[in-house]
Amino acid sequence: MIRTAWPHDLPGLRELFALANDAPYDLAAVTEEKCFGLGIDGPPVVRIYEIADRIIAAAVHCGRFLRILTVARDHRRRGIGSALVTDAEDHGTSVIAAEPGNYFTPGVSMEDPGIRAFFHACGYIETRWTWNLDVPLAGLPPGTGVIRPTYEDADRVLDFIERDFGRIWRFEAAKAFERDVPMMFIAEDEGAIVGFAAHDVNNRGLGFFGPTGVSASMRGKGIGCRLLLASLSDLHHLGYDRAVIPWTDALDFYRKCCGAEPAHRFVAFARK
Repeated sequence: MIRTAWPHDLPGLRELFALANDAPYDLAAVTEEKCFGLGIDGPPVVRIYEIADRIIAAAVHCGRFLRILTVARDHRRRGIGSALVTDAEDHGTSVIAAEPGNYFTPGVSMEDPGIRAFFHACGYIETRWTWNLDVPLAGLPPGTGVIRPTYEDADRVLDFIERDFGRIWRFEAAKAFERDVPMMFIAEDEGAIVGFAAHDVNNRGLGFFGPTGVSASMRGKGIGCRLLLASLSDLHHLGYDRAVIPWTDALDFYRKCCGAEPAHRFVAFARK
């Protein structure tokens, strides 16, 4: 049967995600964030499929985005995933993964032809492609000429982000100020904020970088690279050996600035 999950289902969801995850990152480590963390459209809906009190499949959706779909390996090819997709569509879902503001991956892995074929069979088409990059953190130079904002700076920083980059990035970057130490660096020019970089705010605990941006009038001056290096240095200080730079096509910039290389390619799906 399909029912709505609640926080008391977290242990069962975490067990499912640990055993059935096909993505290249540790979904179990971010179970609570992905199942109950807010999206730009509000709280997500978690729908689970149970057999004999065991959670054997789950779908998490927020607004029109299907955030997570996972089916236990011993229960695949039985129509359970299709039933959860249909259930999600009944709640308004029309896009697979690629949820702005609270994504696990920016799409379906191009390395998994089976799941791509599954979504094609469900009536979805591939719409856009992007990369996640990987960068080793040891030996990188620290970022210079940038500062970590204080909590008193939060409104000023987030207003800048929304003005220059939109409300979705503001939503995601705001998580940087929910930590004991803000997970962000900013660049200023004559007292005005001209750039920012956040880290470990989405997929917390997995070493993800971003979002980041520099005002259009200040690009080409090395500000973005200095912000990037400051965030990567902080991730290394937090204990990460490698960082993930997600959802980007700026391969040359990241390769030149920090030696990042493409690790996984993803494709987003939408209803025909």
